[in-house]
Amino acid sequence: MKRGMSKLLSILLIATLVFTSASVAFAGTEEGQAVGGTAASVKNAAAVQPAKIGDRAAQIKTALERKNLTWFEISNESDFDRFGNGIVDGEVIYTADDKVGDYPGYAKAINLPAKGVLIMRGRAMLDSVTGAYFGLYKDSALRNKVDTDSYSSPTDTASKTTIIQVPAAGTYYLGVHSTYKNFAGYAGITVEAGYINGGDKTISNKQKVLVGQKSAQANYFKFNAKNTGYLSVVNAADEYDKVTLCNSKKKALSNSVYAKYATFGVKKGTYWIKVDSDYNSKGNYTFQVNYTKIKEKSGTKRAKAVSLKKNKTVKGTITAGSKQTDWYKFKLKKDSKIKSLTLKGGTNGKIEAKIYNSKGKAVSAKTASISYNGYRYSLYTSGKIKKGTYYIKVYNANKKHSGYYTLSWK
Repeated sequence: MKRGMSKLLSILLIATLVFTSASVAFAGTEEGQAVGGTAASVKNAAAVQPAKIGDRAAQIKTALERKNLTWFEISNESDFDRFGNGIVDGEVIYTADDKVGDYPGYAKAINLPAKGVLIMRGRAMLDSVTGAYFGLYKDSALRNKVDTDSYSSPTDTASKTTIIQVPAAGTYYLGVHSTYKNFAGYAGITVEAGYINGGDKTISNKQKVLVGQKSAQANYFKFNAKNTGYLSVVNAADEYDKVTLCNSKKKALSNSVYAKYATFGVKKGTYWIKVDSDYNSKGNYTFQVNYTKIKEKSGTKRAKAVSLKKNKTVKGTITAGSKQTDWYKFKLKKDSKIKSLTLKGGTNGKIEAKIYNSKGKAVSAKTASISYNGYRYSLYTSGKIKKGTYYIKVYNANKKHSGYYTLSWK
């Protein structure tokens, strides 16, 4: 700082960044496990209080000596709620002599571990002589912005927010800069930055994970099924995002289906759930799957059919990527009418059931069926059928259709 400027500091209101930040462990993150550029934990950051300095000039001097511009990681919904409540709030103040590239301002290199979203909020100080741009940039001169930046003038009554899509892991620059190259006095802005990881993640049953996403992108979520059962997507950016169930090598086992219909039957093993999301104005979404174990007892073919008594209900799964058939049988002691063969459940496509006689001939041309997670059709016979043993076959209409079902007859 020039000697003349130090004298100016005793007259002007000048400060630099007082900025606290926090780092949260990247639990379950597949991309970019290393974290750089963050300071204390959220727990400690919440307890940090601004220095109580009565003299503004002394406060300026102290701030100039500890310039630091970092970011806070928002890794769950709780962190997101706390973001913006003073945990990562500070000031950046600079004079015309503080140049970054062609304009006065301040820049700080940060390392982001994966693609994702950076949310920045800023508000120019009322007594600044100029407004300021703030954002994330590719270079220390703040010439090449990442996605977008934002501007706030001293007359703004509220903070401006910019949501920035981070395309990949790498070194970027948090920065603020003036709109004027030269001015007498100072420019100042309060600013905070929160990063939401948008990389692929490992998830567990009913775990909510926050995903940074603004532009259209694909994400893979790794899930380990400990038993045969089914899983359903219950949270995504949009119910119309496309979801595909993949095997451990990320090869598709299912068709791509809207998130609201994403229910899949699975065997014990490791799976990847692919989510293709469109533009998201919020910059993030919560993803969650619910997994349910099903203990099934059915026959793999007609000769091994398992008995199903009248008015009793059984549960079963049709697993993804298979040509599986489940067989049940029942016995009529006299000529009777089947009032209903009812199939309920959830699927990413279609699961069907049909009744056959002992010679393997279908009793009715129609089938009981469930389509996606809502529509179902129950089968019944229009008249009595002869006494004897009958068989129920449960199967998927396509090997990429899977899910779970309950089955009963009366």
